[in-house]
Amino acid sequence: MLDRADTVLAMDASVLATLRAVCGPENENRLRLYLGDLDVPDPMGQDDAAFHECAVLIEVGAALHIGGRIT
Repeated sequence: MLDRADTVLAMDASVLATLRAVCGPENENRLRLYLGDLDVPDPMGQDDAAFHECAVLIEVGAALHIGGRIT
């Protein structure tokens, strides 16, 4: 699938590190964090407010990507 992707977005730095290790240095320019330099927190095991906060961050990130502000 990486061959067909212009950009691969990771939700947090640990996933990004794994992608970098798996995909190799030749794909470094296609791998990015979803929120630029911030992690999207994992709300698993937390209350509804944590899930809501995570959803808001994901929506903000989507808007930024669609608007072209995060590259």
